[in-house]
Amino acid sequence: MSPEGLPEDPQEGSPAVSAAIRTPRLELRPLTAGAARDLADGDYSGVRAGADWPMSATPIVAMRAAVDPGALTWLIARRGMVIGECGLKHAPGPDGSAEIGYGVGAAWRANGYGTEAVRGLVEWLPNLTSCRRVTAEVHESNLASRRLLERLNFTIDHLSSPYVWYTRPVRPAQ
Repeated sequence: MSPEGLPEDPQEGSPAVSAAIRTPRLELRPLTAGAARDLADGDYSGVRAGADWPMSATPIVAMRAAVDPGALTWLIARRGMVIGECGLKHAPGPDGSAEIGYGVGAAWRANGYGTEAVRGLVEWLPNLTSCRRVTAEVHESNLASRRLLERLNFTIDHLSSPYVWYTRPVRPAQ
């Protein structure tokens, strides 16, 4: 890992992830399998962590990225500090759908960073030709996350209390 805690070789681990995703204020850097193993093992020594990161889910996300090549994961960085993570929970299924997950540390919330990161991820997804639809599962009480998805044109697919499932096509309808 680089001194900023970001993978130096974005090709390691998954050929589908070839470069960082850049947004106006953020850089989403691919989490390599090796770096994911380090994070999953609790080794954050090579990471320049922002306030409130890592989060409680970070080791789980990292373990998934370390063992599943389809669980493409990016570290969300702001000015070189890691403030969160986002990515696919698994490779697209036979129907072309893939579930995303995302999170930013509490100190970074309510600033639009989550929306910006998820927008960058969703705009990158057409690079996966097998991905035709993206879904996200949100607890019904997590209104901020629900609004984030709705701002990005996700619509409610179904309700299974206490969760709400959102979906959107990866490419606009032809």
